[in-house]
Amino acid sequence: MNTKLVKMVGLVLLTVLAGLTPVLGGCGGGEGEKTAEITIGFLADFTGPSALTSAELHKGWTDYMKMVEADNPIPGAKTKLVTYDTRLDYSRVVPGYIWLKAQGAKLIWDYSPIFHAMLKDKHLTDKIPSYTFVGDPQTLNVDWMYSFSVTYPMEAEAIIEWILQDWDSRQQGRAIKVGYIGFSGYQSAVQMSEVFNSVHSQNPQRFTYKEVASPIGSTAFAIEIMQLKDCDIIIVNVLGPSMASFLRESRERGYTGRYLGSSMGFMGFWDLVRNAVPDMTKMDGALAMHSQMLWTDQSAFMAQLTQSLQRFRSADEAAQLRKGTSWPTGYITGMILADVVRRAVAAVGAENVDSAAFNNALKGIDMTVDGWGESWKFRDGSNILYRMFRAIQYKALDDEWHDLSGWFLAPAFR
Repeated sequence: MNTKLVKMVGLVLLTVLAGLTPVLGGCGGGEGEKTAEITIGFLADFTGPSALTSAELHKGWTDYMKMVEADNPIPGAKTKLVTYDTRLDYSRVVPGYIWLKAQGAKLIWDYSPIFHAMLKDKHLTDKIPSYTFVGDPQTLNVDWMYSFSVTYPMEAEAIIEWILQDWDSRQQGRAIKVGYIGFSGYQSAVQMSEVFNSVHSQNPQRFTYKEVASPIGSTAFAIEIMQLKDCDIIIVNVLGPSMASFLRESRERGYTGRYLGSSMGFMGFWDLVRNAVPDMTKMDGALAMHSQMLWTDQSAFMAQLTQSLQRFRSADEAAQLRKGTSWPTGYITGMILADVVRRAVAAVGAENVDSAAFNNALKGIDMTVDGWGESWKFRDGSNILYRMFRAIQYKALDDEWHDLSGWFLAPAFR
């Protein structure tokens, strides 16, 4: 990150962002003022295969809260984040929801769109709003259900569109060979598979298509690699240690083509690749479809994030958290839900904030943040806050991800 940029905008942004998006954990008002406690639930995975991601999300949230608590707390309100560990075991999702509800959660932050979809009926019956990162077709434009980014099928549309356009620009004189690997039975893998197969059936002359499914938690991929070895590009939608193992083993078994990871598959777990692959030059040029910011972006927003990371974390921990995008995603969630809390408090008073007040405040989100392709806002009845993607690329030279395509609107919204 450009240090001059950090120095120039850091103090200004600290004041501006704190004013726009106050902390949830702040103690409001002056000495002796009555403080109402507002509870938000976080249904996550702290000991399962994506535990590292959940932990870093939580740290990003916590650091944002510390920043605003110190600089501009919400008058009269103190917000508590209560967590439940699902271990990414779907049998624990409903009990987790029930437990968070019993703790008084007025809004639940669902870690996974799978949780989001599984709990749809409960959220609607109990009228408790849900916020998650990625939408789900079952909850699209449903009241009380909100997501930051688009659904996995919409992401799949963006992925295959970009692959075909990029290949055409290379003028190879033949159809591109596309491969896909996902977890067997996993919701996002199935949804993306349906899109890729549909696009291929409509455009068989533009690309060949091979698809393999691997059991969740697999760490060996000899058969899958043999089937995909002649592909020009492999779309990778397996998660956690399995994803890192697949990348390492496929290179060891002679695959020389390109990879393109799903937003969750690569960006949520890239540090696992660093630990699994001895020579990261073998990953040079890896691609991902992404709807978040990058540490290499030269924007005022990323300067603010860098300053906050340095403010609340040791140098060693900050360096570790800066290797991925989970900490910034938690920070962004803090920004959004803090804005929601502030407006709910302003509308009904801190002591009266309930799930309905949260739901009304969620509908009114409208935040413009430097460096993003559009403002964060629910448009035309949509419950998706940000509708844009960009292709990004890993460069081994600096061990960083970089913007490749610039922001573009998801095909479903054009």
